[in-house]
Amino acid sequence: MSVMDNRIDFVTIANAVCVAGYAALALWYVMLFDFGLSREAVRSGATVAAILIAALVAIDFFGGKSGKAK
Repeated sequence: MSVMDNRIDFVTIANAVCVAGYAALALWYVMLFDFGLSREAVRSGATVAAILIAALVAIDFFGGKSGKAK
């Protein structure tokens, strides 16, 4: 395994963050104006979803680096 395999690709991270933000704005618009939910309902659902997604990403990130030999 070389050093290049372990390097973090910041362009990929920036792209993922921008795509996630765009998707969040699109979903917010649909929920608010097409489904007629209140801002509070959209905010609470988004908070729960963000916590669940962050927990899954953290488990995947830290679970893969537990020191196991490949």
